[in-house]
Amino acid sequence: MTKIKILIEAYGLDAHGYEGKEIQQEKSISKNEDEDKLTQIDLKKILEIIISSIEEIKSLYPDEQTNVNFNYDNRLISIKFEIMYTDTLGADHTIEEKSFFELVAKYDSLIPLILSYCNVTENGEENTRIMITDEYDEGPPAGTYAILSLVNQNKRWISNYIAFLKTNDLDHEVNQTWDIEGIIEKYGWCQETYDLVIARNVSCCGQAGITQFERLISNGNLEKSLSYEKNRKVFLDSIFKEFQDWKRLKSILDNGTKKYYLKHVVSYAKHFDKILTNVEITNIETFLLQKWDDHNPTK
Repeated sequence: MTKIKILIEAYGLDAHGYEGKEIQQEKSISKNEDEDKLTQIDLKKILEIIISSIEEIKSLYPDEQTNVNFNYDNRLISIKFEIMYTDTLGADHTIEEKSFFELVAKYDSLIPLILSYCNVTENGEENTRIMITDEYDEGPPAGTYAILSLVNQNKRWISNYIAFLKTNDLDHEVNQTWDIEGIIEKYGWCQETYDLVIARNVSCCGQAGITQFERLISNGNLEKSLSYEKNRKVFLDSIFKEFQDWKRLKSILDNGTKKYYLKHVVSYAKHFDKILTNVEITNIETFLLQKWDDHNPTK
């Protein structure tokens, strides 16, 4: 039997302050020497170990700060893992995160583990998504390659990608713009990509959302798609649902002023002014204003 080695590197902050702390773990499992490539069983064992290791590592970065407004479970900032093994011909193989999840996503039975990996990497330092350690700069959010491996298999996973995107720090984007454009290029305009571009223009707007939306509509393909009445209704319904489900809207309704609500919620309707009519924009604004009035009748 040969061994599969799993190397995990982690970086975070100490429990109280801002002193960096690195942790390295190496774990191994047995591999049948008759199999050249990683099997489904191998991949399952590897991913289970990675998930449990990250849970363990997070516990090694406890958050014990007392001079901050919010405390969170851990102060883990970034991780990186590699899988290494030797095949029957004696050739050494090293597999990094992106290639690993491309292999894992081929097996439907492993999808729950892929989603578990996305979940375990969501909560790091100050409740932000853990990042992937990169040799030269900050890498993408951990879980990016995992969720994209599913999206690239089937567009039904785009809704999960949108949920993943909402856990990203979109005021400090890495590759999200290009990932989104790649998804739309692959699948064209349909219900799922409508939902994606709408989320990108509202709850996932971040630093580049408006600019990206304008670029995506510049070739006229979305406008052409929305020229069909059925498609336009689907698109508009999706916009209303996006606002309805937006956590910011709910938070401001509960805790904000109407002035703040107008600036940080209602104004987002105009993000669509290059693709919708004035009447359609007004209908969205009226819907949002009614939400305020219904929730805050005395304000």
